[in-house]
Amino acid sequence: MMELEALQTSLPRVHALGATLVAISPQLPQYGRAAKRRTKAEFDILSDLHLKVAEQFGLVFTLPDYLQEVYKKLGATLDQFNGEPAYRLPMPARYVLDGNGIVLSADVNPDYTIRPDPEETLRMLEQLH
Repeated sequence: MMELEALQTSLPRVHALGATLVAISPQLPQYGRAAKRRTKAEFDILSDLHLKVAEQFGLVFTLPDYLQEVYKKLGATLDQFNGEPAYRLPMPARYVLDGNGIVLSADVNPDYTIRPDPEETLRMLEQLH
């Protein structure tokens, strides 16, 4: 949620640079819609059912058994939110694409607790503008 809020804060600058912002989540669509309402996001949050898009980008990993147990104890049942029994998640990633869909910049971190900073993405957009 914090990342969505940070992205929402950067949205006016993204639009001023002539860009569009879209988030992609492994969650089922109803949870993405709830996150959009909760964060008041003014950009699309798309659902990547069964991590098909994330797989194409090589971003999918399976949580180790000990983390699966931690998630379960905290009530974070990924099977419920993501619609699949495996405890798989995408690595946090942010891409900048040009108008032809060519990836100009990629920010990916295998540590899922570290998220790309919207300011870095804005600097990349400014360089392209």
